[in-house]
Amino acid sequence: MNAANAIVAVRDPALASSLELALEAGAIVAILWNPEHGLEDLPLDDASTLIVEHSLLTPDPATFIAGLRQRPWFGLVILMTGDGEALSPRVGEARRVTILEMPFQAAALIAAIRAQWPDNRH
Repeated sequence: MNAANAIVAVRDPALASSLELALEAGAIVAILWNPEHGLEDLPLDDASTLIVEHSLLTPDPATFIAGLRQRPWFGLVILMTGDGEALSPRVGEARRVTILEMPFQAAALIAAIRAQWPDNRH
């Protein structure tokens, strides 16, 4: 798992490009993943962070995250949503999960990653 890499899984190509630029500005390599290919084959060994639209997670975010932990993969999951208050109780007590409510500033994204991986190591 490389702490300086983050997988970005979003539907909108413009949003993916924007996130990629923000990550690069924070010295984090973005691995863009087209969610049309499904999330089952994410290259999780190549990254310590998964940035994903919560609506892509099936059957629900909590179950998806539990599945990640069973693989096992214990990286940071950043859930992007339009309603953080509604999502928060559904995610429950999951560890290493950050909810970012859209729209958000690039600095908030980098800060969320740096809070988990302050020196790009683990």
